Amino acid sequence: MSEKERLSQLEEVVSEILVKQDRIAEEVANLSLKVALNSIDIAGLKVAVASVETKVDRLEIKVDRLEIKVDRLETKVDNHTGRIVDIQQDIKAGQAELRNSMEILLHAIKNSKP
Repeated sequence: MSEKERLSQLEEVVSEILVKQDRIAEEVANLSLKVALNSIDIAGLKVAVASVETKVDRLEIKVDRLEIKVDRLETKVDNHTGRIVDIQQDIKAGQAELRNSMEILLHAIKNSKP
C-alpha cells in the first residue's frame, strides 16, 4: 500500500473522528447549558425556600404570641370563675339568711296577733 493510500485512509478516519468530536462538543455545550439553567433554577429555589423559612419563622413568632395571650386569657377566666363561684356562694348564704329572717319575722307576726 502506498503512502497516498495510507494517507487517504487516515484522512477518512481523521474526518470521522473530527465529525464525532464536533458532535461530542455540541452535546457537551448543550449539557453545559442545561447545567447552567439548572443552576439558575436551584438558585431561584434556594431564594424561595429562604423566603418560606422567613415566613414560617414569623408565623411561629405570631403563634407564640397568641399562645401567650391565650394563657393570659385562661388565667383571667379562671380568676373570674373563682370570683363567680364566691359570689354564688355569697348569694346562697344571703338567700338562706334572708329566708331565716323572713321566717322569724312571719313567726313573730303570727304570734303577735291578739
